[in-house]
Amino acid sequence: MATEFADKPRNGFALAQIMSESPEVADAYDALFGALRLAPPLASGNVILVTSAEPGEGKTTVASCLAATASLAGQKVLLIDGDLRRSSLTATVGSGDTAGLIEILLGEAEAAEAIHPITADPPQAGVVSFMARGRKSPRFLGAVDWSNARTALSSISQAFDMVFLDSPPILAANDALLFARIVDAVVLVVGTGNANLDGIRRAKEHLDAIGTPIIGAVLNRFEPKVHGPSNQPYRSYYRGLRT
Repeated sequence: MATEFADKPRNGFALAQIMSESPEVADAYDALFGALRLAPPLASGNVILVTSAEPGEGKTTVASCLAATASLAGQKVLLIDGDLRRSSLTATVGSGDTAGLIEILLGEAEAAEAIHPITADPPQAGVVSFMARGRKSPRFLGAVDWSNARTALSSISQAFDMVFLDSPPILAANDALLFARIVDAVVLVVGTGNANLDGIRRAKEHLDAIGTPIIGAVLNRFEPKVHGPSNQPYRSYYRGLRT
C-alpha cells in the first residue's frame, strides 16, 4: 500500500520498539490483535478508535503497537493521529507540515496528500501508512460535516485491512466522541495505577450514548510485582520454542 503514495518511507518511527524489547509484550499485542480481528463489529468495517478516559494512560503507545503488530501479521495498516491538541505521533514522525486528518474531514485534501508510509523501527516490523493530524487548528472541527467525514474515512479505509485512529482522551476533549461517530469500533485503554474508576465509568457512558461498540478494553502498564500475577501463567512454557 505504501508504494501508492508519493513520499518515500519515513524512517525512525519506533512503532515496535517496546515489543522488540519484551517478548511478553509482543505476545500480549499478538493476542490483542487476534481478538480484535474476531470482534463481530469488524465483520463489516475496519476502523478502530483507540482512546482512554483521561490523559497518561498509554493510548498512543497501544495504537502504535497495534499498528506494528498488524503490519507484522501481513496486514495493510493505516495509523491516524487524531489527537489534534497534543499530537505526539505527528511530532515523532515529523509530519507537522503536511495535510492530514483535519483536512480530510473538511474535504480539503485527498488521501494521496494526507497518507505517507513510515518504516517501523525495527525495520522487520514492516511499513505502516500514517496520516498526521494536519495543519489546521482543532477549532475547525466545528465546521466538519460529519456525515461526509464518515463517508470520506470509510472510502479511505477500503484501501487497508486495518485502520487505527488515536484520539484524545474522552474526558479531556470532545474530539474523541466526534470521532467515535465515524468509526466502526472503539478500544478503551486503561492505565494501571493511574486509572480513575469513576472516570472510566463516565467515559463508557459517553461512548454508549454514541452507539459505536466498545470491542475491548486494554489494561496497560500492568506490573505483576505491583498488581499481582497475570492470568497467563503458562506463557513462559512456550518461550523457549521461539524461532
